Amino acid sequence: MRQGQEGIDKTSPCGLDAQAIKQGLSPFWQDLAVQVHNSVSSTNDLAKEAARQGSVVLMAACQQTAGRGRRGRSFFSPAGSGLYFSLAFPWQKQESPVLLTTMAAVASAQVLEEALDLTIGIKWVNDLYYLKKKVAGILTEAVSREKTSFMVLGIGINLTPPPQGFPPDLARKAGSLIEQARDLDKGALLCRIVNKLGRIIQKLPDRTYLDDYRARSFILGKEVRVETGEIIIPHDISDQGGLLYWQGQDLMELDSGQVSLLDYPL
Repeated sequence: MRQGQEGIDKTSPCGLDAQAIKQGLSPFWQDLAVQVHNSVSSTNDLAKEAARQGSVVLMAACQQTAGRGRRGRSFFSPAGSGLYFSLAFPWQKQESPVLLTTMAAVASAQVLEEALDLTIGIKWVNDLYYLKKKVAGILTEAVSREKTSFMVLGIGINLTPPPQGFPPDLARKAGSLIEQARDLDKGALLCRIVNKLGRIIQKLPDRTYLDDYRARSFILGKEVRVETGEIIIPHDISDQGGLLYWQGQDLMELDSGQVSLLDYPL
């Protein structure tokens, strides 16, 4: 396995510094090479390509012109307002991409709360919410290379309002965490999230972190609509990261898909 090559842009206009990020990562991530870019199509796409070459990298960018969410949805990633990064690393554990997504959601929520003094909720399975609006999304993808499995984990966070505002189709459902940057160190924030994720991974197969995930889930006990149009009332999150609900006398588990809370602008 080889490390990725350092990015050409050592320091970006949005305050991300490749060397500072590398130095801020815990020993768990010692094999990660760090690339910082001013603008890319998608950090996940770059990280996937690196993984196919056997590279272990962290890709960060000030802007994504074709940012992606789950199921091919776009993720609005304008310059000057967000934190966008992806990790590509080998994965030899039994846990599925869904569980890695829940780990990243908990790590991100905990760090954002600590750093910004906010209360962050999680909408199953991969979205973070603040004041009933989506402020972050997570995309986890698996890549196989010869006999090695890689995970590519992308995180996009809306820190401040976009300079030109959100597009009309997102204005009702997308939000930001703070009104002004207030000297926020994006690189340090990124490192804290990645290091927190590393600590959760190191504790596996311990899944007590899911207790935090469950506590932040604001859809449990409420009516939600699934992609088939069916309305269900989820009552718990399984140890596999799935959504548990009753269908008559049968306990069902939804292990993937998209859900919409009926009284949210999702």
